[in-house]
Amino acid sequence: MNVFAFLLAFAVYGAGAGQTPLPGVLTVAAHDASEAMRASARFVCDGEDDQEEINAAIAALPEAGGTVFLPAGTYDIRRVEGELGGVLIRRSHVTLQGEGVATKLIQADAQETNVIRIIGSGVGHVTVRDLYVDANRDGNPKSEGDPNISHARFEFCGIKAYRNRPGESSAAEDTHHITVENCVVFNAARLGIMLEGPGMKVINNRLGNATSDVVEILTGPGEIRGNYFEITGRTHVAVGSDRGNNIIMSDNIVHVRETGDIDIAIRTWADSHRHVIAGNIILVDAGGKCTHAMDLRGYDTAVTGNCVYAANPDAPLLLKLTAGNVVVTGNVLQNVIIEVDDQTQTGKPIIIRDNILENTTVVVKNGTVLKEAAIPE
Repeated sequence: MNVFAFLLAFAVYGAGAGQTPLPGVLTVAAHDASEAMRASARFVCDGEDDQEEINAAIAALPEAGGTVFLPAGTYDIRRVEGELGGVLIRRSHVTLQGEGVATKLIQADAQETNVIRIIGSGVGHVTVRDLYVDANRDGNPKSEGDPNISHARFEFCGIKAYRNRPGESSAAEDTHHITVENCVVFNAARLGIMLEGPGMKVINNRLGNATSDVVEILTGPGEIRGNYFEITGRTHVAVGSDRGNNIIMSDNIVHVRETGDIDIAIRTWADSHRHVIAGNIILVDAGGKCTHAMDLRGYDTAVTGNCVYAANPDAPLLLKLTAGNVVVTGNVLQNVIIEVDDQTQTGKPIIIRDNILENTTVVVKNGTVLKEAAIPE
């Protein structure tokens, strides 16, 4: 148990028998929790449809919000009929807290839903932390949705935050200030973590395979920081933004293992602005497949202090730049092709300098590439 979980458990259970739990902290015990834990919990699961007890605890929190604590155990998560998820957070100021990898939320077969769905106009200040989330994509192979309705294809995630249902009026206010921290999220049929709105943070998690993006932030500002991505199977993108501005992608490790097959390690979206991509490590083992180390389509981007390495020098990684006002400096790139192909026709500068380039070439197809920054007179 980490320090945070220990303090929370102490707050919930008190120093001993007969202590009164703090208000705003409700405990949901798994069916396989200890007898003592089950006896002291406000809600007790039976090992099937455990989202029912978790959702009841969220609804029972005080008006000011609070914490739903899920102690160690295995929780069976199934789709709530007519809804877009199993665990549903539809109110602000909620923390869903586990005990790390010992608290397992596993989507049952044939549910085709989000394990955790945060939804509602203006819902914010939500934290999901210290949980193990297995979205079980192999057991949910029909996760498709209508490609003609916005978001409909992306309601099959480990954790998703978006203001409303696909196709509903956009007049609702964005979800906002949502943090996913110290979680393990694997095997999503679409995205591992998808958060739309301002103030989103995905920090210090262990993350893995997803059919679409492992992590994606939309709108911005936001942070994807300090995460370890372990890619062992087919995956589209590890770290990504979509229609998102002002996003920091830093201090992440994207490790493509021998059996891994990923299209893009780090991506920014077209016409986006102001990204900082710094201090990341992209590592592709022998046998692993990765097409793009980075696919950077946005303007106003700083790429600095990153280490990119492909074990196979005959299969170099592509670092592609397709917009201007981008600086690439202070990186160590081994077995990489830097391709400049500015598709914006704005002529904004691209600066590539002061990098270590080992078996790495720069190919300029289109764009204004400067060796040194322009110095005003």
